[in-house]
Amino acid sequence: MSASPHVPVIAGAAQVVQRPGEQPLDAACGPIELMVAAARAAADDAGAPGLLARLGWIGVVPGWYRFNDPGALVAEQLGCAGAATALSAISGTAAQDLLGLACARIAAGDLDAALVVGGEARWTSTRLKQFGQTPAWRHDDTSSEPEHVSGFPNEMLAELSVLGSAAGAYALFEDRLRAAAGESPAAHTERIAALWAGFSAVAAANPYAWDRTAHSADEIGTPSPGNRLIAHPYTKAMVANNTVDMGSAVLLCSAEVARAAGVAADRLVFPQVVTHSHETWRVAERRELHQSPALAVAGRAAFAHAGVAPGDIEHVDLYACFPSIVQMSSAALGVGTDRPLTLTGGLGFAGAPIANAVGQALAAMVPRARAGGWALVHGNGGWATKQSFGIYRNSPPPAGFADVDVQADVDLAPRDVLPDDWSGDGTVEAATVLYDRDGPARLLATVLDDSGARAWASSTEPDVFRQATEHGLSGLPAKRGADGRLLL
Repeated sequence: MSASPHVPVIAGAAQVVQRPGEQPLDAACGPIELMVAAARAAADDAGAPGLLARLGWIGVVPGWYRFNDPGALVAEQLGCAGAATALSAISGTAAQDLLGLACARIAAGDLDAALVVGGEARWTSTRLKQFGQTPAWRHDDTSSEPEHVSGFPNEMLAELSVLGSAAGAYALFEDRLRAAAGESPAAHTERIAALWAGFSAVAAANPYAWDRTAHSADEIGTPSPGNRLIAHPYTKAMVANNTVDMGSAVLLCSAEVARAAGVAADRLVFPQVVTHSHETWRVAERRELHQSPALAVAGRAAFAHAGVAPGDIEHVDLYACFPSIVQMSSAALGVGTDRPLTLTGGLGFAGAPIANAVGQALAAMVPRARAGGWALVHGNGGWATKQSFGIYRNSPPPAGFADVDVQADVDLAPRDVLPDDWSGDGTVEAATVLYDRDGPARLLATVLDDSGARAWASSTEPDVFRQATEHGLSGLPAKRGADGRLLL
């Protein structure tokens, strides 16, 4: 099938990794340098270095750095200083959000060539700070203002003070998954550690993974001095690692521009569709903690537009910051966890700059899709809040490319939330114990009253910690005090 002139294509993609010890700290590359290196590698991957001079738009996935317009700095280095720039919010959907936007503009004839990049040097910057050294990499900024895309409302961020961290939120979802499956805490931990061992094996074979050691399920699930508990049942090995020096780039253009630039036809990967959706912004309002209508709707819409079924997808990368989101997304898509679900190894083992895991996954997907078969990449942001799915193939999309917000089709059916000072009898829905370096710090739980309305609750009682981790609290009757304390 021949491609229409404006159909968007991925012409090239690349990843870069700067490993500890490869160079002195004071000579290490910073975020801009890593993104530039990835962009140049992506152009070489396309076999068309000259495409960089034709870039009309550069979308950047943000990191811990504080550049006002990192895209402008990247453009300057690449010789396309006139390119428009965009900066996404810090979200695990960011790279695919940017890719979908660029592809839509290419398909409309408004853009010839675009670049989606992300990168961070957090491992090096953290160590330089420890030694009181200043990074040698670029610090100067521009006064230009990029286009801002893919943000979150403040009401989502307001729950951070309750959840404590992303690990706390996803561990709470994990406990609800455990209770729904009727598993004991020990049996559930064993199961998800085995799931994560499979991800570790993929990372071990990934030349761009940060941790290329294959870890056993026992090593992953068993707490130890080097693998402390973060939020029960999550050990350090089960949580995302963003203390890395990595970057990625995806080079996009129209089929017409690719031909003119001399990109070989067998290098092209065709985005078929990108879908977007979101859950309730507040976790407390979710209908279910272990299910997501936003996930299900976005997945179904992606499959429907591409004209493909879940079982037809050969190359899958599900966002893997914590085990709970992989279980939720695989269930929503109808894809079993007994098959490979990652192309990189996930955020715990492959690692990723804070919001660029999908950027790394897209770059890993491209050579697979070139070789044949359908590919699917999932993005997840917030507390399983924002979702994106992209489907890719080495042939043009029969229905044309589509970048689709499917939120109007998502029936969130929000749950009632009880007042902060509510006190009364209820039932524990889910619970996790949050840890610091000294041990268990507090228990975080959700409680449902007789009407099904939800409230947050907490405890600092060692006996409650023990009961939650050894037996589980879900389904037990409890009282919640006006101060938020959980009383069993």
